[in-house]
Amino acid sequence: MFEPPPAIAGLSSGGFGTMSYAARHPDLFVAAASFSGALDTNTPPVVAGKAIDGLAAQDRGVPGSLFGLRELHEVRWRGHNPWDLAENLRHLSLVARAGNGMAGGEFGGGGPADPGGFFLERATYDMSVSFHQRLVDLGIDHVWDDYGAGTHSYPYWVDGLAKVLPVFMDAFAEQRPDPTEFTFRSIEPTYDAYGWRVALDRPALEFSELEVGAEGFALRGSGSARVTTAPVYLPNQPYVVRMSGSDGSTEERTVRADRAGRLTLDVSLGAANPLQQVFLPTHGSPLTAVHETRAEIARAVGAPTRG
Repeated sequence: MFEPPPAIAGLSSGGFGTMSYAARHPDLFVAAASFSGALDTNTPPVVAGKAIDGLAAQDRGVPGSLFGLRELHEVRWRGHNPWDLAENLRHLSLVARAGNGMAGGEFGGGGPADPGGFFLERATYDMSVSFHQRLVDLGIDHVWDDYGAGTHSYPYWVDGLAKVLPVFMDAFAEQRPDPTEFTFRSIEPTYDAYGWRVALDRPALEFSELEVGAEGFALRGSGSARVTTAPVYLPNQPYVVRMSGSDGSTEERTVRADRAGRLTLDVSLGAANPLQQVFLPTHGSPLTAVHETRAEIARAVGAPTRG
């Protein structure tokens, strides 16, 4: 009997956790929903930073307890930020809901008479709008429910959950398989996605990106890596792998799939960056060199066709 992956949902800071966790582990979920969530800690970073540090303070933590001080460790913040990881969510059913904090909503609250509710909802609204626009720019299908007036309070979230449950049920009913083509980015030195594994050797923390396609894969980053494919090849059969780097380098090798149908490949990504990734306000990182290596995988001559 087919058992679909679970769905995940959260409100406020839990909305951040929902989309962050789903984006870092998309193969564990079929759907994700945020209610008034802090979905882009880059917008605005000062407010978002105080909000995140406020969560740490609730557990007697000091500023920077979660991801380090943003001024010194922005890459760690971005490595958990739904906006920066949005591409990873492409194959999930997604919902984001938020009000603008103003008075006049269906369940009351908001506006000047409710400064706390207004401030919190307005901040998460701006972050949710930024996340929504990011999904639009990437062409990722999702539901964006901007319901206008409304405060940062449970009546709106309870109403949102009732509206989201049918979306979750539809996602469960689809019984969708893991995608065979996807892009996944992460700051982690080792990560897994949809049966693939990347283990990087580099001294500094930075984003890397794995792009899997019908003919093989591409890996972007610096240093070196060991890539283990999903079990999509014929067990114990040889495959020709043609590597091409963005520096013009080329290499051809023959690799045999293991008993499960996985290939393990060592990949060069050029000289490793010595310092952690830093960002401009435009989100660019001019001081972080990014090398790309593409691997085209085909069956060896005389071997059975690809499984």
